[in-house]
Amino acid sequence: MREKRLPMGALEDAVMDVLWEDGGWLIPSEVRAKMPAERDLRYTTVMTTLARLQTKGRLARRKDGRAFAYHPASTRSEWAAACMDEALNVTGDRTAALAHFLDRLDEADRTQLLRILSDRRKR
Repeated sequence: MREKRLPMGALEDAVMDVLWEDGGWLIPSEVRAKMPAERDLRYTTVMTTLARLQTKGRLARRKDGRAFAYHPASTRSEWAAACMDEALNVTGDRTAALAHFLDRLDEADRTQLLRILSDRRKR
């Protein structure tokens, strides 16, 4: 049975954006320093958010001196794919959900999707 993914809140989204943009391992003070200026966050708030994201499986964590450093457990595109998969899992009719999704895609995205599917068939 698959583990149910918990949704991310706005602060968790912002923290993940910082980590995805940086690409390396960051300690809480570095994450806080890279947060958008309009978010005046306490160090403890950032530390708690990082710990929660790590508990949810969104971040990897390793010891870095006296602090922990954090790194995304998946890329932004892998995360988006997992969200899409989760959305499909909550519907009773995956085929209908996929059809509605395709209806919303613009022509360029449909062409790209067809290209990806064609490449996968060739493997």
